Amino acid sequence: MKTVQTTRRRLMSAAAGAMILPALPLGQALAQGRGDTVRLLVGYPPGGATDVIARALQTPLSDVLGKTVIVENKPGASGTLAIRQIEGSAPDEDVYNVYLTLSLLGSVLNGEVPDLSRITPISQLYEQYTVTAINPAVAGLENVHSIQDLIAVAKARDGQLSYTSSSVGSTGHLTMEWLCNLAGVRMQHIAYKGGAPAVVDVLGGHVGIIVTDTTVIGPHIQSGKVRAIAINYPSRVSEFANVPTITEQGFKELSATPWATLVGPPDMDKAKADRMAAALQKVLSDPRLVARMRELTVFAKPSTPEQARALMERDLRLWRKVIEDNKITA
Repeated sequence: MKTVQTTRRRLMSAAAGAMILPALPLGQALAQGRGDTVRLLVGYPPGGATDVIARALQTPLSDVLGKTVIVENKPGASGTLAIRQIEGSAPDEDVYNVYLTLSLLGSVLNGEVPDLSRITPISQLYEQYTVTAINPAVAGLENVHSIQDLIAVAKARDGQLSYTSSSVGSTGHLTMEWLCNLAGVRMQHIAYKGGAPAVVDVLGGHVGIIVTDTTVIGPHIQSGKVRAIAINYPSRVSEFANVPTITEQGFKELSATPWATLVGPPDMDKAKADRMAAALQKVLSDPRLVARMRELTVFAKPSTPEQARALMERDLRLWRKVIEDNKITA
């Protein structure tokens, strides 16, 4: 297994701002207009992958746009609090409000029908993978080395086995619920407000199973404190080359890819959205930032506003069905 190139200390320092890249020589700013400030809202707590990436983008994006970029954490309600703020923002106000979102699934979990007309998709930022991992020190999980092993334990426990993820409605949460549905087993989801606190309780043995991105759990997989049993991605990844994908283990449906997009207020001027998308294209073409993002186990993938909208529409249909079939609520 290839050495993971990041540590919890580096991640937390990134969240504090120490991991931001130096100013990039990218020339004249791309975006002009009324607002001199870009407020980049993150609907999750500090320390997770979304927050760390937002702060890694902060300086280079400011350099390209010629504007002050402020990262604000607004966690709560599976990301819904932040999206509500964007939905209520005026498209031409002085503060250039945008939201780095993993999805709009928080609204689905709250019994609403997502409406993309209430926001303006700007660009996809990245895609990533999640990992299913177990703490082998937890009783009953000592001999779990695969998804099939986990299913066998879950059947024997008949609904008494617990797992966690970064939050209610996260891709990890929904993937595990989908797996349980397909395998005909039941497990209990223990909800946390972010990946970091979930990992703490997994390491402490309070919960034995986690499905999350590898931003925080990766170093503990490398140290052997937890055991990765599946990569939830269409193909194997270099950081964990010896860990089979969930597709290889018989569940092709579950290789759905988590992503992050940037969205703006409703009725945002198309030229303004296009300028922001172009700025992201330029920022995410810099090899230093791409390499930094790979250290965080995400793949830079900027897009046009039209491509971002199509991605969000597709995955909303997919995950809405999973949520409804499994009766998942916030």
